[in-house]
Amino acid sequence: MATSVEASSVGTSSAAAGSAETGTARHRSGRRPRGRWSLLAPLAAVVVAGVVSARALRSSPLADDGALTAPAWDWLHGGPAPDLLTPDGLAIAHTAAWAWVTRSFERDLGLAAAGRELLWAAVVVSCLLLWRLARRARLGDAGACVAVLVFGAVPGLVMVHAVSAPAAWAVPWMLVAAWLAVGRRRRPVRALGCLALVPAVLLAPDVLLLVLAGAAGALATGRIGRRWSPRLRTVLAGLLAPVFVGLVLLLPRWDPQPDVLAPWAAGETRSVLLTAGLLTAGALAAWLLPRWRPPAGALAVTTLAAIAPPGRFSALVVCLPVGALLVGALAQELVRAPALRPLRPVLAVATTVALVAGLVLAAVTLRTAPVDDFGARDRQALVDWLAQQLPAGTAVAADGLLAQDLRKDGIPMGEGGLQVVRGAPGPVPDDVVVARFGDAETGLVVLDPDRRTPDADQRALRRQLSGALLTNPTTADAGQATGALLSGDVDPRLLTLLAGIAAQYGVGISALPAVPGELGTSVRYAVVDSVGGTRVVDDAALREQVRGWLAAQLPPFAPDLVEVTDDGIRVGYDYASDPDGLLTGSGS
Repeated sequence: MATSVEASSVGTSSAAAGSAETGTARHRSGRRPRGRWSLLAPLAAVVVAGVVSARALRSSPLADDGALTAPAWDWLHGGPAPDLLTPDGLAIAHTAAWAWVTRSFERDLGLAAAGRELLWAAVVVSCLLLWRLARRARLGDAGACVAVLVFGAVPGLVMVHAVSAPAAWAVPWMLVAAWLAVGRRRRPVRALGCLALVPAVLLAPDVLLLVLAGAAGALATGRIGRRWSPRLRTVLAGLLAPVFVGLVLLLPRWDPQPDVLAPWAAGETRSVLLTAGLLTAGALAAWLLPRWRPPAGALAVTTLAAIAPPGRFSALVVCLPVGALLVGALAQELVRAPALRPLRPVLAVATTVALVAGLVLAAVTLRTAPVDDFGARDRQALVDWLAQQLPAGTAVAADGLLAQDLRKDGIPMGEGGLQVVRGAPGPVPDDVVVARFGDAETGLVVLDPDRRTPDADQRALRRQLSGALLTNPTTADAGQATGALLSGDVDPRLLTLLAGIAAQYGVGISALPAVPGELGTSVRYAVVDSVGGTRVVDDAALREQVRGWLAAQLPPFAPDLVEVTDDGIRVGYDYASDPDGLLTGSGS
């Protein structure tokens, strides 16, 4: 694309040279040039694109979320280094660098949300570069504005930027290379443009398809190699054709695309419309805009060779800025039509009003529309449960992005204990499910393969302990807790502890709260509001006496939680797979 657009400016070099004297005279006049108010239009378009993409990129979770941020976070925290000569490895390095600059991993963001934030930064940078490239390619402010809006603000296209693919980082490098190569640039600057193409090609080899097709078109039309004979240019252009075909055949092995990234995996209708739109932009630009024929032809050929089914997502991503640039050029040509000349002031005002309205609407939508948290709330609830209900250092098992997110939150990972999965856990027995945080489809589920529910004898023993506690004359009226005590659903460790307090002092129980999120587990928390007929909240000495007695208990009866509340003293135990077995093993 860089070569073809650069070639398109050669035809105007003589006109530019001819006006050099006039330009020099103007500079010598001492009058400062008037600032163009329309310069604000492309900047407003960049802002609109940034706001729209910020809203779109924080919604609709995708299957590949975190594909780049998870290994990048792991690398920054001592994990294996990526292979910088592969698209994924170089993209991981880009993600890690941007995350280090923006401190995304240090803030309270999950890896999926951090990935979307970094992709949004890449989109905004690409919009700025596309604007500058459009101006360098002699597009007016209106054409540059349209190009930026098409690239970064069209709802259906914005979701393409949300995919965690290496091609997302190739687009800025490709635009930098084109910007350095377009126009009357010196050779060192153009050499820098060629260097910028190297990371772009390593991130998305499909960029080479655009370069080869654009170079062939520029040779065939005489945009490059003007001093060469037409026959030589035709021969060179023809030699690039088999290279192009060979590269198309090599790409699946060089940069295989996961099925989830295929453009046609998101829905056939949208993919057909998107492919047709790119083809239409290329065909119209090649027909109506002679100086844009090399990039237009490159877009059409690459679309047919790499995006049409089954399709390559990376080709789609790198073709989007080319298509947006051509749409901007077509819009500018339409505005310049003689029939629309009288309407230009009206169109300018309408465009300004539309940009302002779009900016306001996008800002309001960003603030009011619901935003997906990518499971952050459910994960925080799970992390709190793990920290409060399990002994410190207990490892849990998880897979994929969830495992990386939990490791990032400080949860040790390991096999052989509790398992955490997202969504429906599949065909597992109900007694294996310990807790659920979130809805049934996307929530987090805690599984315990070692969980043991009480058998008939153990449940009978629980009821026996509860009956002894309730019939003790020193036990105060348990109120609503009576039903839970008689049901046999109270942890035997807690029952034994309460029975011990009742036998020695007398006890009053105001509540037996369940643990939020848990499913079918034994109640193992109690609020003791009185001891020996005295309210513990009214007697500081009694509170200390009870706390001292609780601290003197031995495992498995030593409570894991003792805290003073407004209602009394809250006593509780950590989760155990087989609490009845703990009592049996202790000889009770």
